[in-house]
Amino acid sequence: MNDQEAWQRGVRFMEKIHGRLPRHARRQLGELLDSYRRHKGDMLTLTAGSDAVCRDCGGQCCLNGKYRFNGLDLLALFDQQAPLPVPDFAQKPLCPYGDACGCGMEPPFRPLDCVLFICGAIEELLSETAANALALLEQELRRCVQQAETLLEQPLGRPLLLMAEHTGDTSCRTATITNHEDTPWPPPTTLS
Repeated sequence: MNDQEAWQRGVRFMEKIHGRLPRHARRQLGELLDSYRRHKGDMLTLTAGSDAVCRDCGGQCCLNGKYRFNGLDLLALFDQQAPLPVPDFAQKPLCPYGDACGCGMEPPFRPLDCVLFICGAIEELLSETAANALALLEQELRRCVQQAETLLEQPLGRPLLLMAEHTGDTSCRTATITNHEDTPWPPPTTLS
């Protein structure tokens, strides 16, 4: 399976999960995703003065980024009915989710790994207060991932391309969330 096929398979897998969520689980996930997006935006706001550093660097942190996009990042897009990125895996070493002009996603929808990464040059610009705030936000983001993984019984923090390669193993099993009528969710299926 090539990268494009893995991306498409991962998207289909997450669409099945998202589409079959019972109302109560969708509401819980929606609340988690609101926090997830808000905390990402807050982190990016704290590093907003780094544009010149990034321009001078040329985006070295954005190279080889095909494994940065995770399952929860995709669910955050589904939740807001935002357009999905159209990855270009042939533009190596550039990140497939952007182009020479930068990331193709709005800041709250950027991959968690990208939001959490603070290079040494940007770190030097941060005040102690900002660095402490970033550390707390990182903890909150990781907590959101953990709570969503527990809710959906899926390794949502795993890169989407890796999830797609392992949708048949027990680490990416079909979730057993139940709705109010105690009917298993979703019905057992296999991804093809």
